[in-house]
Formats: sequence, C-alpha cells, structure tokens
Amino acid sequence: PGDLVLDPFCGSGGTALAALMEGRAAIAIDLSPAATFITKNYCTPVDVDELQQAFRELERRVKPEMDWLYETRCDRCDGRATTVYTVYSYVFQCPRCLERVPLFDCSEAQGRTLSGKPKRIRVCPHCLARGHQEEISTHSGERFDPVPVLVSYLCEEGCSPKRDERRYNDPNPKKRAYFEQYDLSKIREIEQREIPHWVPPHRMMNVESDTEPWGDKWRAGTSNFRTVAELFTKRNLWALALTFAKARVATNLQLRDALVFGITALIQGLSRMNQYRPSVSFPLNTMVGTYYMPQISAEANVWMHYQNKITRIGKGHLSIAEHLDDSGKWDLVISGQSSTNLDQISGNSIDYIFTDPPYAGTIQYGELSFIWDAWLGFGTDWHEQEMIVNHTRGKTEADWSSLFTKSMLECFRVLKPGHWISLCYHDTSEGTWQLVQDTMAEVGFVSESSLDTLFIDTGGMTYNQTQAAKVTKRDLVVNFRKPRPDEFIGQLVLDFEAQSFEQEARAILANALDAHPGAPADRLYDELVSRMVRRGTFERHDFDALLRSVAEESPPGSGRWYLLETADRIDEAERVKEEAAAARLEAFMRERMADQPGEPGVHYSDLFEQYLPVHEKPRRMLVDWLPEYFFKTVEGTWRPPESDEERAQKAELQASGALRRIKRFARALIEGVPPHDRDRPENPATAADWLRQCRRAGLYEYGRALYEHGGFDFSALDEVAQVEAEEDYQLCVRRSG
Repeated sequence: PGDLVLDPFCGSGGTALAALMEGRAAIAIDLSPAATFITKNYCTPVDVDELQQAFRELERRVKPEMDWLYETRCDRCDGRATTVYTVYSYVFQCPRCLERVPLFDCSEAQGRTLSGKPKRIRVCPHCLARGHQEEISTHSGERFDPVPVLVSYLCEEGCSPKRDERRYNDPNPKKRAYFEQYDLSKIREIEQREIPHWVPPHRMMNVESDTEPWGDKWRAGTSNFRTVAELFTKRNLWALALTFAKARVATNLQLRDALVFGITALIQGLSRMNQYRPSVSFPLNTMVGTYYMPQISAEANVWMHYQNKITRIGKGHLSIAEHLDDSGKWDLVISGQSSTNLDQISGNSIDYIFTDPPYAGTIQYGELSFIWDAWLGFGTDWHEQEMIVNHTRGKTEADWSSLFTKSMLECFRVLKPGHWISLCYHDTSEGTWQLVQDTMAEVGFVSESSLDTLFIDTGGMTYNQTQAAKVTKRDLVVNFRKPRPDEFIGQLVLDFEAQSFEQEARAILANALDAHPGAPADRLYDELVSRMVRRGTFERHDFDALLRSVAEESPPGSGRWYLLETADRIDEAERVKEEAAAARLEAFMRERMADQPGEPGVHYSDLFEQYLPVHEKPRRMLVDWLPEYFFKTVEGTWRPPESDEERAQKAELQASGALRRIKRFARALIEGVPPHDRDRPENPATAADWLRQCRRAGLYEYGRALYEHGGFDFSALDEVAQVEAEEDYQLCVRRSG
C-alpha cells in the first residue's frame, strides 16, 4: 500500500482501478482519448444518489421524444405498447424459384461442401414447401437491403404476460395487420423526418473517397457502410443523438461524463452490428475485433438498455466506494501522452508496472475505437503515433518494433531498481514473442527464472479463442525485473545459451533458409542484421563467408541460396533442447488428458503457455518441431504417441530429418521458387509417402502444395496407392481450409 503503479497502455483502466482498490497510487497512460475517457469514468468516484438524480432529470428531458420513437400498439388489447426490439433481415433471391426471401425465414438443414464435408445450410422456404432443398447462399447469392421481420413489444395497459411479439408474415392476421399498421408505419414515419440533434458526420477514418482504403478492419468497396451514422438504424441513431444532446447539458462535469460514459458502453451493441439472438436479452457486438454487419440483426430499444446500464454503473460505484479512504478520493493521474516519452515521470520512481501492450497487429485499437471518438468529438491525430502493424495504413513490423522498444526503454528508466514489470501476452506468434524477449533483454530487463506459467483467465472467450488452432485462450503474464545497481547486467540479460557471434549468426541464417529456401542474399542479410541488432550483439563480419558456411547458391549465379546438405542436420545440443522441451510438453499433455478423458488432445495455445517459460529453447520454433514429436488430431489439437510403433515413427522423423526436407520443398512451392534438387522426392512413391507424412503431422498446407504444385504423376502408382494419395490430399484440402 502506498506504492506507485504505472500502466503505460491503460486501455479501459483495469490496472489503475485494481491498483487503487488495493491502496496503491496509479498512473494510467494511453494515446487513445476514448481509452482515457473510459478510464477516467471507471476510476472517478461518483455519488450514486446524485447520479440517479441526474439520470431522472435526463429522463424527464428525453421522455416525450423517446416515447414517440418506440411507441406501438398491443395487438391483444389495442392499448399502448413500447417496442423492445425490431429484427432486421437481409433478403436473398433464391436461385431456383427466383423468390426474394428474408434469411430470417430460411430454416437450417444439413448440407455438404463441394469437397463433401458436412455443413449447416439455410434453405428456401418456398422450395422446401415444394419438396426441394435449395440452399440460400449468403456468400454468392444476390443480396438486397435488410427489412423488418419481427417486433417484440411490452404492453403498457396490463396484459399478462406483458411481453409479446409479432412478425411481418405472422399466421395471426391481427398480428400481421398490427405489424404493418403500427410497426412499419412508425419506421416509415421516422425515415421521412430529419433528426433534430447532432449526429456524427464522420466518414470512416475521415476518408473522403469511396475507393480509398481505410484500414485492416474495413475496406471501402467491400464493407456495406461508409459513415459512422450508417452503422445505426435511423431510429436508434435518433435515440442516441437525443440522449447525447440532453446528457451534455448537465451542469456538473463529473455527472455529465458519467451519463455520457453510460451511452458509450452501449454504442456498438445498439448499432446494426448487434446480431439477433433470441435467447439473449442484452445488445452486443458479437464479432469483437472487427466491423461486422450480421445477416440478421436486432435494433434494441436505446432507452431501456441505457436505463439498465446506469443502474449497473451505480452498483459499480457503490462497490468501489467501499475501498475509498476518508477523503473519498483516489491518488491517480490519467494522461493521453505517448508511452514512448514519459518525461513527466522521474527516473527510478515507479514501484511496479503492469501493462498489456499492443502486440503487432493483433487488435486494431485506433480503427475499432473510431466510433467512440466520433460520438465523443475526439480527434484522430493520435493514429499517426499508434503502436500497431497495419499494412493498409503503411505501419510495418519495423515501425511497431521501434515504438515498442522506445516505450520499454522509458519503462526501464522510470522503474525502481530491483522492481518488476509484468506484461500481459496473448499472441501465439513466436516471432513476436522472440522480439519481445529480445527487446526486453536489449533494454536491460532480467527475465524471471520460474518455469511456472502465470495467466489471467478472463472467463469469457471470443469466437477465435474457442475455435482457432493458434490463438491463446488466456492472457499470459510474463515478468521482467530491472537489475539492482550492484548486479552485473551482462550476466543477467541474456536468457539464451551464450555463444560466439559466428555461431549465433550461422544459426539465424540456417533458420531463415529453412523457412525460406531459395531466398536471395539481401533478404538473408536483412534478417541477420535485424536479429543481431535487436539483441545488441551485432559485430563487423564477413557476411559472404558466413553465408557460404551454411548455404550454397544453386545454380551458381542464380541469386538463390539453399542450406548445405550438412547444415540442416540437427546438432547434439539442439537435439537435447528439443527433447527436453518435448518431454515437458508430453508430461503436460498426459496430465491434461487424464484430467479431461473426453478430450482427444491438447490445444496448441495450452502447449505454447507451457513452452514460454522454457529458458533453453531450441533454435527452431515450436510449430516447426512439434510435428516431429506429437500427432495432430482431427480436431486440430495435439496428442503424444500412443504406442511403441507411433513413438518409433516419430523417432525416425527426428533422426532422418525427413520432415524438415518435406517442409523446405513445400515452402519453396508455396513461395514460388524452384526447390533445391536434393530436396525433391525421388519419385511419385516418395511424394505419396511425403503427402502421408504431411497428413499425419498436421502440415495440411504443405501436403496440399505438394500435391497441387509438385508436378508428380501419381497415376504411375498402383491403384491402391493412387486412392490413398487422393484421400490424403482431400483431407489436407479440408483441414487446411
């Protein structure tokens, strides 16, 4: 208690709030003005009674207009009713009967992909009534604007149950008539009027042209909206604009911000990105991390959900108030400065840093917060300084690396000697992880020596986290320490095995050529310099001699370099490292599978968590050597060998290096360069065996490339071998997709 905690990438302020509730002082920094606005409102105590009074005053101001926006009639008693939500569905034309059908009306059925894999499809109701199962394709079919198809309402005159719904094609003629007379007529009435309040005029990212690319998460020409306003139905745009306008007239700045804060918490869920889910009552953008307009969306009542949000905010502040001291205030600073320049913070003054930096291009913060910036009236100049990889906007990996290094240098400067920085890490790109390690070592931090994996389990998971093969399912916590003045940093910084410059350089070149066979010398030189400079171990050297010690130009004068035949043989030291790491992972696999006997294997991200704390890591990336020790399941998880035969099979792969040869050959095919002659399979029978190895090892993209681009005449094989090769190929096609 009393320590000073820093989060230089504070986001929504979770670190600051946790620190304050534990009796610490906090500094929260973020370039994004929306982030600091959210942090300010999470961390600023509010008198709940005053907040409720301000809300009641706001309700008095908006009620007549809000009631008009959502008014309808009950089809049971003909009394007053309020629209709870309206479902909109895109319309598609059936390729068989040519009827235009709302997707909402299409029932699900079992279908198959072109390769024969089962899939769920939507079928035309008109064709189904005639005995045909005609798929309505949302990808290739002709699509028309969304139309209202269902309304859920609350009766205000005492009907029980209070809530009911009706559809545009309701079998009840009275409900069908009320849908047309009251629901559709209200929507038409709103559409014909001008909104009398300010709405964001912004084009997405302020781009003036419909053809100019905006960013990695949206493309003009492929996305079905151009402006912030188009993300909302006219009614919800009006209701939000009304609420913003009336909330901003509050005289108390703190209460005014708290009221606006409640609106911002709902903006995305009240947009057209809110997917219709009959079993879920609260609005939500289900495809977090992108701009996605679902085929069937729900327009939720703005005021109902805003009222619930203010109630929840009040409960949150009551909970926070229990942690306040007698002064009723926090010891907190919130800043919108860049983390690459913390000149307002004295050196050696911070007790602890806990932060979740942006990792490369994993999440596009600036693009995804643009809606908040627009509604709140914030500028977007900060995008130029954003620490992100975004190729559409010209922000490269080198830009991200440079800014990340500058921010960590500042963290090192302000942190007290002997104290710790904790990084949340949620990217399974080993290249990014290696860069983080190298950067922290270059800056001067010491990596913790524990072999335990620390993580924060956030409970809920995104769709990608539950489905993708290489996405972390939790936030890993990786700790680094600033050395004390009496420590010899040179002995502490590097957590990899000490070796000479030449040894390290040859290893880097060998890895690069393994991943990119046929690469030109200038590309290899750039890779070497980049890696060595980041580690602070670059020396003057004879690059040509180094390159020729591990590679050969083939054919001479072609400018393409390949590993020497002897260079890819795994040395004893590397073999020991791989076997030790594999033993750790196998023990973890068996323990996990014993605890969860129904699971056929372990997810890659769980293995990656166990692999991160290993200090003596092999040169090859985990994803490269994992197939030489373990089997990939149908579900995409990994399992250890289950028999002596399977273990012998893997041992043979390790000893012969066959899998490395297969990878190099396939990588050359994928990158469009001629494979080295010695990496080619001797005949179609060997190629078929390689295809089988790719299937067994889960290297489906490689197997597909080998079959499609290897130029092998599999018809020369006997009939059984031809069938097996075709089956292996089709499986690679399905799973690579």
